[in-house]
Amino acid sequence: MIELRDYQQALIADIRTQFRSMDRTVLVQLATGGGKTVTSAYMVKTAAERGRRCWWVVHRREIILQASRTFWSMEIPHSLVMGGSIGDRDAMVQVGSVQTLSRRLGKLPAPDLIIFDECHHMGAAQYQQIYEACPRAQIIGLTATPWRLDGRGLGAWFESMVQGPSVADLMERGALCDYRLYAPTTTDVASVAMQGGDFKREDLARVMDKPSIVGDAVQHYQRLAAGKRAIVFAVSIEHSRNIAAQFQAAGIPSAHVDGSMDSGARDAIVADFSSGAIQVLSNADLFGEGFDVPAVEAVILLRPTQSLSLHLQQIGRGLRPAAGKPHAIVLDHAGNAMRHGLPDDDREWSLEDRPKKKRGAKSEVPVKQCPTCFLVHSPAPECPGCGHAYAVQSREIEQVEGELEVVDLDAIRARKRHELKSARTLEQLIELGKQRRYKYPTAWAGHIMRQRQQWRAGA
Repeated sequence: MIELRDYQQALIADIRTQFRSMDRTVLVQLATGGGKTVTSAYMVKTAAERGRRCWWVVHRREIILQASRTFWSMEIPHSLVMGGSIGDRDAMVQVGSVQTLSRRLGKLPAPDLIIFDECHHMGAAQYQQIYEACPRAQIIGLTATPWRLDGRGLGAWFESMVQGPSVADLMERGALCDYRLYAPTTTDVASVAMQGGDFKREDLARVMDKPSIVGDAVQHYQRLAAGKRAIVFAVSIEHSRNIAAQFQAAGIPSAHVDGSMDSGARDAIVADFSSGAIQVLSNADLFGEGFDVPAVEAVILLRPTQSLSLHLQQIGRGLRPAAGKPHAIVLDHAGNAMRHGLPDDDREWSLEDRPKKKRGAKSEVPVKQCPTCFLVHSPAPECPGCGHAYAVQSREIEQVEGELEVVDLDAIRARKRHELKSARTLEQLIELGKQRRYKYPTAWAGHIMRQRQQWRAGA
């Protein structure tokens, strides 16, 4: 039987508080790797034992199968509702794909509780069908990033939100592993058009699917992550296939997978990757969410994106702890860290829309790159690596062609921990939130204070 961590128990208590306050729909924000499936499975177990029918809904077959394994490990009887599975319509717990469940509405007994995993997809037609077809069910949404990929908030579907610990907090607790991030010095996407709030896929593929792309991916893998199991995020299926072929040509066991492949063949490739027979697994739009292989040791980003949600979801694939894994390696050939910041930056989440950034805008939490030693670090008068003194006037990040350089995470974390620890009262936290230009500094400060109170109570 899996035991819940203290913060998972606190999340469940917060969810129940919201339901008791007459909110019918509650969003749960918990960082990738924080245990959303285990937390929600516990709620499903207790609800089913009280005679309540539950649906656990997600959009990908791989996530359904992973969830099913978790449910069985927690001794939760359930039926699978997905293509190729007949299932048991009378089962108290249904674990299913949004595609199949939306087609079987009216054929299954109405649920009392629905849990939408990866709920930042809310608003898509099949999600909406299920949401509207069950007006009396209590609804929980799970996500690490409570904005749709286009930046739209989820307040249209959820009345309230409860938050778990931040990425930095989970790293300190050992629930997530540390990382080393190597950032590219230049990625030219100026010619790429925008579509739906992100780079237009066809144009982006033409820019990124070139052997001459900044810091050859194979070379940097061999230098910085040789022998480690790595997931590559590509722009398109063709781009992903070309990447896998380049790794294979270099003698590195690798493969490509995508959603159009036969499920049996795809499962076999993923199994080979999990066992270590394949070292590098390249994909396009398949493993950005929910892919849980703790042994993933490296993440290679070859898809520039304007979406903070997509950026964090992809890096999160590598942050799950595993035996013999001191830290994950992130090779960001796409320049996404320069757009969105580091994965453990403090971020303010809300149910409202994410403020739109102008094209080319840098991260809200700025980073700096030394022109002498190429170290990337938080803003400081001097480079913590070599002591290079910066000009007093602010400067854009220097760009040096061809290399990936490590981000100085220790300096960034030390500054942020000092700021947070120094803010002891609610008023000081609100002021810190304002200094960091959070849109809702009061709500953020209240969340931090509640977390402190919970930790003290459990100490």
